[in-house]
Amino acid sequence: MDEINMHEGLDYKIKEGIPTIGNMPTQKVVSINVVGDPNTETSKLMKPLYTAAYGVRKIYKANGRVFKVDKLRGRWPQINITKSKNDWIGTYALPLPNDVAKLPTSDQDINNLRLEEWKYGKVAYILHVGSYTNEDKTIKILLDYISSNGMKIIENSHEEIYLSDPTKTDIDKLKTIILYRIDPA
Repeated sequence: MDEINMHEGLDYKIKEGIPTIGNMPTQKVVSINVVGDPNTETSKLMKPLYTAAYGVRKIYKANGRVFKVDKLRGRWPQINITKSKNDWIGTYALPLPNDVAKLPTSDQDINNLRLEEWKYGKVAYILHVGSYTNEDKTIKILLDYISSNGMKIIENSHEEIYLSDPTKTDIDKLKTIILYRIDPA
């Protein structure tokens, strides 16, 4: 069986606090919007999201192609910084093989579930270890690195890749990759 790499261009084993540059291809994802405080709204969205991803995986496996459902990703627009967490907006996604044409049908509430392509290209990323509320220092290290190397981030490209499950990991040991797409100009 062929193994499909769902995180091409990313090193999940990077060391904490060290900015890294990579090139990532466009990635097909199953995604779902989140509105409100991620601490209270996220759990409501995971079942339909994972049901869809595992449904695709089951179809691929039956056809002799294998992929692991990769780490959860979240995109958070810059505007959230000026808002109360109760008013945040964002999108969660799980990577899928790039040749997926449609999502399998399910009895899950899929009104907000969609298949889309996330564009990447040149990216800068860093590993943050600890609480999500303490990401500011790590983000500053990454943004300073980007700026000091003459690069510019693409607006509203803040993305997080959750390497740890917050329901099973101590808050001080959570591992999150923080990523920005970089303007190639």
